[in-house]
Amino acid sequence: MRLKYTIKMVLAVMIAAFALSSQSTQAQDIHFSQFYASPLTLNPAMTGLMQGCHRVAINYRNQYPQLYTYNDFAISYDASLMRGMLRNDFAGAGILFYNDRQGDGSLNNMQIMGSFAYHKAVDPNGQVLLSLGLQGGWVNKSVSVADLLFSTQQEGNGFNPMLPNQEAFESNQFNYFDLRAGGMISANINKFVGLFGGFSYFHIFEPEEMFLVLGGDIFEANVIDPRLVAHFGADIRPNNMVSISPNAIFMTQAGAREIVLGTNLGYHFQDSRSRGDDGTAVYLGASYRFGDNIIAIVGAEFNRLKMGISYDINVSSLNVASNGQGGIEMSVGYELGCTSQGRRGYPPVSCPRF
Repeated sequence: MRLKYTIKMVLAVMIAAFALSSQSTQAQDIHFSQFYASPLTLNPAMTGLMQGCHRVAINYRNQYPQLYTYNDFAISYDASLMRGMLRNDFAGAGILFYNDRQGDGSLNNMQIMGSFAYHKAVDPNGQVLLSLGLQGGWVNKSVSVADLLFSTQQEGNGFNPMLPNQEAFESNQFNYFDLRAGGMISANINKFVGLFGGFSYFHIFEPEEMFLVLGGDIFEANVIDPRLVAHFGADIRPNNMVSISPNAIFMTQAGAREIVLGTNLGYHFQDSRSRGDDGTAVYLGASYRFGDNIIAIVGAEFNRLKMGISYDINVSSLNVASNGQGGIEMSVGYELGCTSQGRRGYPPVSCPRF
């Protein structure tokens, strides 16, 4: 009964996400097309949720190189804690570093976050986990004013950057504390199917940001709106050689919405489930970001090392300006296994494989 209830809850995550949306546009916060390859930027509840006990994830994205470049880099480390000490429950802790650099104005967003999660076994065998996570830390935003041009610097038919910009910049950078939270359900339905889905909520305190000097009603600080994320995935193993991983994500922030649906197919050259890893495997996948991009992905896995590369093909009206170019993205992930305690070892965890 608990498994059936859990399946209904996981499916409800996906249904609720799409019911909220009547249109889709790109969300305002950062995002990765290979979102499951960057677990700590997706959902704090995924901290420590893995087959092994230690995980490192590295992600890089370069979007719209011919139009308005976005360069995103993230690196994270997280670990499973207290396995074997709390029956089938365990905790997770990690740290995330993220840097986003945008456009000719060199607007930079740097974050250092600490992350913690607790994973509660819903059933006696640890096949169903309810995960709750919290993530918080320091954010620094800066801009290179010298790289910007203003209307007051217009001279004839061009711009003279040596002229004063006449803008009341208080500082070219500021800092604030940010907090986000998340929840997730993961379930091993049987040896062939695993399901997982969750919600995360970003910018809980709605921090303010401002480069210009506040002056009555002329300049007001910008409030960063909360961002809601809902994600869903499955790991389907019809046999020992093939895996099918459908996935979906929905994000909304300040009226902007994003929906991505896709599937990855994996071919596993050897059955190594008894060792707790996937041996050698290759993956091919495709996703669609509604109204924006078609995403193609290819990946490889060797034991616990995973590598992926994807490319966003722009199919929106913006493709005229971008010449059809979207964004290239690369990911590298590595898990270090646990030393099982006791005769039973650790129950398998249903989590994204790639």
